[in-house]
Amino acid sequence: MMVMWAASACGGGSDVSAPVAVAETTVSSATAPPSTIAASTTAPSATTVPTTTTGTASTAESVSTTVPTPTTAPVSTTTLAPTTVAVPTTVPVPTTAPASTTVAAPGEAPVPADYDYRQDDSNVLNHLFAGNEACLRRELGDATITALRTRPMDMVEAERSLRCFGDPGGDPDPPPPPDQPEPPVPGEAPAPGSGGEPDWDGPRICTSHGVFMQPPDFGVVVGDPLADPTAAVLDDGRIRLYAYAQDIGIVSAVSVDGRSFTEEPGVRVAGTDGGQPRIWRLDDGRWRLYVSKVREIVSFTSVDGLVFTRDAGARLTASEAGLPAISSPSIIELEPGRWRMYYSTLAIPGTGPGGKRVGSATSVDLMNWTVEPGWRLGEGAPALTDSAEHPFPVAGSDGSVSLFYGKFRASTGGAPDGLYRTVSVDGLTFTEEAYTGLYFGNDPEVLRLPGGDRIIYYGDFDPQIGGQLLSATCSKW
Repeated sequence: MMVMWAASACGGGSDVSAPVAVAETTVSSATAPPSTIAASTTAPSATTVPTTTTGTASTAESVSTTVPTPTTAPVSTTTLAPTTVAVPTTVPVPTTAPASTTVAAPGEAPVPADYDYRQDDSNVLNHLFAGNEACLRRELGDATITALRTRPMDMVEAERSLRCFGDPGGDPDPPPPPDQPEPPVPGEAPAPGSGGEPDWDGPRICTSHGVFMQPPDFGVVVGDPLADPTAAVLDDGRIRLYAYAQDIGIVSAVSVDGRSFTEEPGVRVAGTDGGQPRIWRLDDGRWRLYVSKVREIVSFTSVDGLVFTRDAGARLTASEAGLPAISSPSIIELEPGRWRMYYSTLAIPGTGPGGKRVGSATSVDLMNWTVEPGWRLGEGAPALTDSAEHPFPVAGSDGSVSLFYGKFRASTGGAPDGLYRTVSVDGLTFTEEAYTGLYFGNDPEVLRLPGGDRIIYYGDFDPQIGGQLLSATCSKW
């Protein structure tokens, strides 16, 4: 069983939409009818066509059927007969889907009501065994493990599960590097140097303000993700923040200081229509949300920032970007009338958390995007080839571009996993990076507040609480 996902969200070290089913049905030989009819006809359904059958057989053979020509339209029929020439008028369909049946996309055959999603190769339950079960239950929770028998995985759950898998074909739940001990037992404070954030004596450029929203905010079930923050300054000086709420959609909240937020009623983009939102203010005053849908990046536009309507088509597809799946669109203005979008690879269940890379594309209308050659970060990049995901760009006053991004399974002996920052003079080639100090943070968004100071919003995940939204101040942007 194969599942194609439609988009959603991420927490720390994470990425939604609910998988969209794609189906191909193959009828097994056990269900084949006694004979197969190949027919070509233009005759009206009301026409009765007499037939004369010649030839009998004790074994399967070709039977020629001659059809007198009526006044309306000719009909030519060839019948392959088995031991008899009787041909049923209908083909029996099994009540239970054969193993080769896959899930259908919208407009195709629906998923059977009793379908067990554990059959999907991309469902983590298909990879559940003694070596990683404890890790998966810690990362996803017992309730989610149970729920995944009745629904597809979303991107957040997939990325959470990646922490329990090593390299393909290797140890599914390998021990952490010496400088990154096992996380503490949920609810227990780690002993110094024995769990939680690894000891790190190197530089840190950011200081966290801590959590400002988490489940059950917006009605998110405790243990589920609230993730992917993106924010903008409104005309009245308030800050509106959008985020992805598991099983609800993209929601919003407002703040007067950028630190404490109040939920706004309603849902901006419902359900699984998109995750990993990025808000952008258009020149005409309207708002546009760019969201990930696994195979493509799409957008929604709004006059008031509350009621959004989906724009036609896709802004950029994974195939155009040379990726199996695409996520995390973020935009920077290069010059008046020209913009660059950064994006990254999306995680695949059952593989290790590394292997992500960042690419870019440009546009002159914010609707149609052209991929730029090469990779900015990750495998194939000129310099920084470690895994990188969920980039967010910040324009420097000197024309340089900083990228904040998530980096997981960092090199042994190096800085811990979490948010990193790198700088480029042209926005294309990045050669040096720095650990921000935001351990296991991901999905960054940097905003300049009305007073001129910048703030970074990001996500993290606590298995006992769920996805959390945090903010921080950095000494370098």
